[in-house]
Amino acid sequence: MDMTPLMKPTSIAVVGASQRMTRATRVVANLQRFGYRGRIFPINPKYTDILGLPCYPDLVSTPEPADTVVVAIPAEQVPGVLSAAVESGVRGAVVLSSGFAEAGPVGQKRQAELERLAADRGLLICGPNCYGVFNIRLGAATFSADVAEPLRPGAVGLVSQSGGFSHAIGEYLMQQRCVGLSYIVSCGNQAGLTVEDYIAFLVEDEDTAVVGAFVEGFKQPAKLRQAAARARDQRKPIVVLKVGRSENARQAMLAHTGSLAGTPEIIDAVLRQSGVVQVSSINEMIDTLALLSAAGRYSRRGWRVGILSGLGGECGRASDAADRAGVELPPLSAASVETLRSFMPDFANPRNPLDGTGAMYEDARLFPQLFDVLLQDEAVDVVAVNLRANVPRPGGGAPSRQFSRAMSESLQTGTDRLVLAFSSFAGGDLDQDVVRALAEVGVTFLESTETAMLALRNAREHRRFLDRPATVHPVDSVPALTQPAGRGALGHEAAMRLLRDFGVPLAETIAAKDAEEAVWAAERVGYPVVLKIDSPQIAHKTDVGGVRVGCGDAAAVRAASKDMLDEVRRRAPAARLEGVLVQRMIAGGREMILGVKTDPLFGPAVVCGLGGIFVEQLRDVSLRVPPVSLADAMAMIAELRGAAILSGARGRAPADTRALAGAIVRLAALAEAHRQSLRALDINPLLVLDEGRGVVAVDWLIEFA
Repeated sequence: MDMTPLMKPTSIAVVGASQRMTRATRVVANLQRFGYRGRIFPINPKYTDILGLPCYPDLVSTPEPADTVVVAIPAEQVPGVLSAAVESGVRGAVVLSSGFAEAGPVGQKRQAELERLAADRGLLICGPNCYGVFNIRLGAATFSADVAEPLRPGAVGLVSQSGGFSHAIGEYLMQQRCVGLSYIVSCGNQAGLTVEDYIAFLVEDEDTAVVGAFVEGFKQPAKLRQAAARARDQRKPIVVLKVGRSENARQAMLAHTGSLAGTPEIIDAVLRQSGVVQVSSINEMIDTLALLSAAGRYSRRGWRVGILSGLGGECGRASDAADRAGVELPPLSAASVETLRSFMPDFANPRNPLDGTGAMYEDARLFPQLFDVLLQDEAVDVVAVNLRANVPRPGGGAPSRQFSRAMSESLQTGTDRLVLAFSSFAGGDLDQDVVRALAEVGVTFLESTETAMLALRNAREHRRFLDRPATVHPVDSVPALTQPAGRGALGHEAAMRLLRDFGVPLAETIAAKDAEEAVWAAERVGYPVVLKIDSPQIAHKTDVGGVRVGCGDAAAVRAASKDMLDEVRRRAPAARLEGVLVQRMIAGGREMILGVKTDPLFGPAVVCGLGGIFVEQLRDVSLRVPPVSLADAMAMIAELRGAAILSGARGRAPADTRALAGAIVRLAALAEAHRQSLRALDINPLLVLDEGRGVVAVDWLIEFA
C-alpha cells in the first residue's frame, strides 16, 4: 500500500475552513505556521479567501487535484464529500469529523460508507473522529491540534487512536524532553487505514528509527506481526501501550472509537513473541521512547547500570526500583572504590548506587570526578545520573545546570557507554538549560526513577530479542487436513484420534456403555483404573460426581460404575450419558494444564499452567501464539510462578520438562492447523512424569465451531 499521498502530500485541500478558528481553519493555520511548502486549498463556498489564501467553492474548482483532503464538516455530509473527492482525483483523506462508529447505529452506518470507499476505491482514510497526520519534517500538518512551537524533527514516529494523547505525548517529547519526532498520527476510528497500517509505514520510513503506538483496539493482527518482523530485520523498536484490559475500559472504548478489544492475554502473547515493547503507562511509554531514541547508537552488549545521585534516599529508592525492574546494579570495581575514597569525604560510602552526598552541591570539583569514575569503570555499561531538572524558582539555585555542563564537557570526546539522566519524580516543566545541554551530547532525560528503570529494562530486553535467533522449529510432521476434525464438542474417540494425530501422549482409555463393558475394559488396560463419566454435555466431571479413582478389581469397577451413573443422573439430569470411560491409572506425576484459547480476531493461543481442579482460581498460566518453538515452550514453563514444582522441589526428582515443552509445541501445531474452526481445547490434567519418563494426558475437552 502506497501511503505517500496521505503521509507526504504535495498539496492539501481543507473542506470546512472558514474565517473563524474552527478545526478546519486550524489545519490551514498549522500548515502556514510550520512551513509547509506544498499548495493549500481552503474549500468553502461562503468565502473568497481564508488566512490570505484563495478559497474555492468545492473540490472540482481547485487548480489541481489535492493529494489529500481534510474534512471537518457535519458527519452526515462526509460520505458525499469523500465520494466527490475520489472522483476529482484525491487519494488521501483526513476526516476530523465525529459522529461515526462511536455514535450508535446511525454513526455506524456512516462509518460503513467510509469503509466501502476505502476498500472499493482505494481512498486512504485517516479517521474519522481524529486529529489527523503531522509529518514533522515537511510541516505537513493535516492535524487540527494547537501544537506549540518550535518543532523538533527527529526519529520517533508516534501513532495513537486517541487524538488527545497523540498531541500530548508528541508535543511533550519535543518540547520538554528534546526528543525529535518524524510523525504524529491520530487515527481515531480507523474506518480506512488502521493502527497496523501506520506502524507498517513507520517501520519502512527512512526518517523513523523508533515507533510508538497508543492502541485501543487492533484490526489487522497479521499485518501487525508482519510489520514487527520487518522492524526486527531493521532493528527498529516498536513500543505499544495497549489499553482496554478491564471490562470497564472496553465499554469506554466502544463509546470512544468503536473499537473492540481482543483477549488481553492473547494480545500480550502476540506482542511479546513479535518483539514489541509493551508498556503499562503513559509515563513509561514516554521514558521508553526517549531512551530508545538515544540507545540506537549504544553498541556495548552489557546492561550493567551505575547510578550517581546526590541524595542518599534516592540511592535506596533507585536500588528498589532497579530490583523490581530486573536491572542489574553491579558492585563498583576495586580500582574505582579506591579512586573514590581518595577524593570523597570521609563519611561517604563508595558503592553502587553512588551517593555523592551533600558535598556534591558544595564543592564544584566533586561531581565531574564522580561522573568520570563511573564513566571509566569496566564493571559498568550504563551510567544513570539522578538530577533534579524542574525549572528553578526566581533567584533559586540550579545545581543541575552545572552538573549537566560537566557531563557535556566530559562526553565531548565520546564514550561507548549509554549515559542517561533521570529525575526522582515527574512534575512540572523541565529546565531546558539542563535537558537541552544533555540532548546535544546524546544524553536522554527520563522523568522518574521507576519509569527510568523500566525503560532500561525495556531497552535491554528488546536488544536481547534482536540478538536471539529468529528461527522456529515446528513439529517434525503435521497431519494433512483432508476434512474438519468435527463440529461442536468432540466425542471421546474423535478427540483421542485428533490428539494422537498430533503426537500428544494419552493415557490408555476405553469407552464402555455399562458396568459389564467397564469390567472388560478394565481388565484390558490393567488394574487399578479410573472411571469417568462419558458425556458431551459435561465439561467438568468432578463437579457432578463423574470420577472414581483407584478401582482395583472387577467388583470395584461394577460398584463404582453403577454408583457414578446414578449420582451423575441425579446431579445433571439434562445431560446425555453415553456410559463410562475406563482409564489406566497413572501413578505420580505433576498435574499441568495445556489448552488452546481462541480470540475471534487474533486466533488461537496455547496455554500452559499448573493443573488440577483449582486452575481457574490460581491462574498461574503462560501463553504463546503459534508457531511455537521448543525454546518458546521452555520459556513458557519457566514463566510460571509454580515452575519450581517441576524442578525437583522438596526432594522430589525433577519432572520431564522437555517432554512437557514438546507437548506444547505439538499442541500449537494442532491449533495452527485448525485455526479457522477450533474454539477451545483443554487437557487437564496433563501428568508430567519424572525426568526421562515423558508426559501423559489423562483428561481432555475439545470444541469446534
